[in-house]
Amino acid sequence: MALILAGMVLAGVAAAAQDDEEGSHHQESPKSEPAYTDTFSGPVVEFSGVKVTVSRSILGKPAEKRTFVINSDTRIEGKLRVRVRVTVGFVSGEGGDIARLIVVRSTPRPAPAPKK
Repeated sequence: MALILAGMVLAGVAAAAQDDEEGSHHQESPKSEPAYTDTFSGPVVEFSGVKVTVSRSILGKPAEKRTFVINSDTRIEGKLRVRVRVTVGFVSGEGGDIARLIVVRSTPRPAPAPKK
């Protein structure tokens, strides 16, 4: 039993080493996600080129609004506009909450009505 287990471990190590060798030949690195410490999701209620305000409603609690600064380091995925649902990855700093990643969530289309 121990011999089988040792063989499986060695096979795993060899496969990982081979993956590392193949990975080192790639020149391009995949897009890395910007670092953020917290997230906030909801519909956009205000948007300008330098800030975005998002509202969030949690059952049993009053609606909460947060404003995030948009700067040159902010990555925006999708078309940002008022009333779209977004998830904002942000960091808190001296100048307020700074958006690092804003992902526009697609709204599901209603199912077509069945034909009669």
